[in-house]
Amino acid sequence: MDKFNVFDVSSTLIERIRRHHAEDVAIAAYYGSYLDGTATDRSDLDFFFIPATPEGKNAGLSFILHDIGFDFWPLSWERAERMATLADGKAGILADCRLLYVRSDEDLERFNNLKRQIKDLRSFEGEEEFIRLAETKMQVVYPVLYELRRAGTGRPLTYYRMQAYEIMTPIFEAIALLNRTYLRKGWGRNLPQLYNMSIRPEGLEANVNTLLRSANVNETVAACERLADSLRVLIARRRSEVQTEEPDYPKRAVGFYEEFKGMLDKVQYACERKDYEVAFFAAAQADAELYSFLVFCETGQWKHGSEAAEEGKKIADAAKLPALVPLLDPANLIPLQSASHWLAITLERYLRGKGVEIRRFTSLSDFRKYLF
Repeated sequence: MDKFNVFDVSSTLIERIRRHHAEDVAIAAYYGSYLDGTATDRSDLDFFFIPATPEGKNAGLSFILHDIGFDFWPLSWERAERMATLADGKAGILADCRLLYVRSDEDLERFNNLKRQIKDLRSFEGEEEFIRLAETKMQVVYPVLYELRRAGTGRPLTYYRMQAYEIMTPIFEAIALLNRTYLRKGWGRNLPQLYNMSIRPEGLEANVNTLLRSANVNETVAACERLADSLRVLIARRRSEVQTEEPDYPKRAVGFYEEFKGMLDKVQYACERKDYEVAFFAAAQADAELYSFLVFCETGQWKHGSEAAEEGKKIADAAKLPALVPLLDPANLIPLQSASHWLAITLERYLRGKGVEIRRFTSLSDFRKYLF
């Protein structure tokens, strides 16, 4: 029997497109092992197409031929556009593919523009967008880590390995983004590329080897946490390294104090009424918003959660602005009430000292003069 040629399969599918979907499919292309020269006798052909109309999706087909599974799958223009901005981690599919079919010159130009966009992104000097995208990938990791910690160590090893997979894949995409590139090969085969990237988390290879090979649940959980923590630290360090914004209180703090004062009033009123539940949430919200605000004034970046709390508290401590949450006490709300009052005074003084205009009026007539 003649040797099986996977490109005969693609030719047959393209013939089907020309006969039945000529106006419904814009682009068809292949990528993967047959493009980079690593295919074996058991390799399928990785190929996709971009529908031009809703009916174009019908050109897709999954099948088995010569005992090899194939998936000719649809890639929407919308997803291709996300790939072109590296927002979709599979950008390598778009960047490194080779065309099999083009409906029109307009489709070809649109497709090539997306490929050029990836190249432009990789050569672009700015780092902020890549760091932002890496942080977005990390948002997927945290819920998985939470579930992993809740599970303890009593589940089968398979569960922990599946969770490790869910953690590793977005982390790998985030590492590539920090290096202003994309993963060129599929999972597993992209590890050499990751290990050779100049910007990578500490202990990357050791942690990944543990996750791939260890049969010890405790080791697997610990490696997941180390991998996530090391990337979080790396992202924070990269952001601080590329931070070019200077503090700008007069511009960034406009209107904040006036709104924040209402939040502090809510804390004081809750304390007066001995309403601990309202005082708790109002104080926590005030501290969280103040810390995020101070970081924004200093860096031009809005941060939230533990990162904002850590950086913002340092700024607040240096400015001698009191924290409210440490003073929460169900049995005695007087210290919290006093601190809230003092925070209103010291924060206004601090912001005025930074050149911030505070719109404070002592009478309606003064307010009218300001307006009119």
